[in-house]
Amino acid sequence: MTFGIKIAKLQLLPLVQCLLVKFGNLIGVRVTKFWRSNVTHVIAATDPDGACTRTLKVLMAILNGKWVLTIDWIKACMESMHPVDEEPYEISLDSHGSRDGPKTGRLNSINNAPKLFNGLSFYFVGDFVAGYKEGLQSLVIAGGGTILKSAEELVEQRHDLVSPSTTLIVYNLDPPQGCKLGDEVSIIWRRANEAGDLAAKVGSQVIGHTWLLESISAYELQPFVN
Repeated sequence: MTFGIKIAKLQLLPLVQCLLVKFGNLIGVRVTKFWRSNVTHVIAATDPDGACTRTLKVLMAILNGKWVLTIDWIKACMESMHPVDEEPYEISLDSHGSRDGPKTGRLNSINNAPKLFNGLSFYFVGDFVAGYKEGLQSLVIAGGGTILKSAEELVEQRHDLVSPSTTLIVYNLDPPQGCKLGDEVSIIWRRANEAGDLAAKVGSQVIGHTWLLESISAYELQPFVN
């Protein structure tokens, strides 16, 4: 059994690390800071409302049907000297208000249902920070979606009658760091228009990148907004 660790509050890191090491030694599990395919549990810090932060590890856990739990589960296991039932400690809320994504994703996996982005193809257009774009694309793939890497693939997908899918043009809703408020609006507006023009040419739907995050966090495809 391998546990992926996500600590949202840096000031808690030394205390929580110590507790997790003790827990790992107690029941013989591997504790890691990094997401790997063999991770079974992600431990996330929560705020006073019980909400966790959206992170790559948490979102990956949701898409892969893994447990997303509070640190209280670790404490309960330590007190019992063995792993306890996870469900009472499953996180049901994130800091943006999305609910029940971890449970829904986990049950979807247990039932071998199609993945969240099954039958969807995504083409990323415009300005993205390289590392962040790669993270978003890894989420799409984990969710069963397809990444179109070029305009040529985008056009080919439109005419693919053997494996038809819905194609989504993804643009970045985050403004560049350090730009002024007025500039933020014009930059995002330009990105949206460029994505919209391309989508109109190939008959696709446009989404801001946050549509991906919202859909994963709730484990439910969100409505498209024109």
